[in-house]
Amino acid sequence: MTTVPDSPPYGWTFLVARGRQQGYQPLLVPDFLAESNEYGVLDQATGGESGVAITPVQGLVAGDVVLVSRSERLGAGDIGWLSGPATDQFGRPLELLYGFVLRGGSIGEVDDADLAAARAEAVATYRRFLAAESAFEREISRPFVLRSIPELVLSTTPAHLVDPGTEAPEPVAVAARPSPIVSRNLVLVVVVAIAVSAAVWALLLRGRGGPVTEVDLVELESTAVDCTRPVTVQARITTDDAATVTYHWESKLTTNSKPVTVEFASAATKVVETTVDPAATSGAFSFKETLVVEHPNSTESSHEYKLSCR
Repeated sequence: MTTVPDSPPYGWTFLVARGRQQGYQPLLVPDFLAESNEYGVLDQATGGESGVAITPVQGLVAGDVVLVSRSERLGAGDIGWLSGPATDQFGRPLELLYGFVLRGGSIGEVDDADLAAARAEAVATYRRFLAAESAFEREISRPFVLRSIPELVLSTTPAHLVDPGTEAPEPVAVAARPSPIVSRNLVLVVVVAIAVSAAVWALLLRGRGGPVTEVDLVELESTAVDCTRPVTVQARITTDDAATVTYHWESKLTTNSKPVTVEFASAATKVVETTVDPAATSGAFSFKETLVVEHPNSTESSHEYKLSCR
């Protein structure tokens, strides 16, 4: 017998992929699997581009889980700054194995919106991985509310295992399972309520951590640079109030793509910088540099630099 849970289900995004130089590895793992050091179980996930795979895994210290996964080949457009085909150093296409993890129970119906949300988070992680494969540190995912409908199994004792000398217990009435349509509507109501609540709190707390209002990259003073040493690239970040801003850089030449945090004591504009390494280039060259703000709100700015070695 099955039933649907009273509270909304949660999922954790995961990503397993290889880079242009690095081999297959878990790049984005659920926080609870990282804590129990059991994220290697994500290798059991399978998936095809035309369908979704559902893989139950039992016996973990973190508890039973269900892996909902899909695999996908990437194009250059998915990476943004990538020029040429999306392949590794051996010419093999770059593929993502991504999805979400459900703790306990099983999936009755997978909602495409959940896979779309997982894909967006996975691609963002993968872009950071490709920007600096050898220096990349595995990222942790946090739970998000699922639209998919899980099923929880109710444990019952088979009649042939009941001791004949034991008085049979009074029957317990079990509520009929809501139809999938009713269940979906209940989940959607909860999701909308959470979204509205989050929006209200964001407005109330804005004075204590205003969002980033503007990000723009700074043009270099000269387009002729010394290609034997790193070139400094700058950007301006503007906030409308005090805030803790986390950001990272992305480009094919960026030497450091790890997240960086900068404090704003009040509304202000600050200049941040990174370096790019043109050592492998000669003559005229170009690259696209992107500054991605992750917190307190998501925004980004890109600039195409066209330079030459002097």
